[in-house]
Amino acid sequence: MKRLLCILLCVFLLCIAGCAKSRNAKDDISKTIGIDLTNAEYATRIDTHGGFHGDGNTIVSMPVSSESVLEQIQNNPQWHSLPFTENLTAVVYGITDENSSIGPYITVDDTRSPAVPEITNGYYFFLDRHSQSTDPHDDTNVLSRASFNLTIAIYDCDTEMLYYLEFDT
Repeated sequence: MKRLLCILLCVFLLCIAGCAKSRNAKDDISKTIGIDLTNAEYATRIDTHGGFHGDGNTIVSMPVSSESVLEQIQNNPQWHSLPFTENLTAVVYGITDENSSIGPYITVDDTRSPAVPEITNGYYFFLDRHSQSTDPHDDTNVLSRASFNLTIAIYDCDTEMLYYLEFDT
């Protein structure tokens, strides 16, 4: 009986310790994209991840008017000037021609409207988190897989808005 109580107490304490550590999403975003967002505030934050496999989207927008943010982006080799590659255009905005349509994959609701307004003057960051990825910053094989695990960040120079997107299937 004492042994059972001891085991239950240990499990309870582990559960409490696991719940006590709260994660700061802005810190996680900052670390992922290599930009200090300490003073940024959310304009939009949607997270549909959940369930057994954790599939879903994270869609965040933040106004970031600091010149240091633009400097950090311009000095970070993982950020690239827009326009997107064709694969990332399909993922974020979708591509339609007279014969076919692909994407967009990251949407706010079932309307299949892109989660991000079309941005032409800015920078983007891409991270392929898929287990089959051989280069996490190369989007070449993104559309050839049956599932997605990717992160895209976009900085709009005209509106000074940062968009952060995660897409997991």
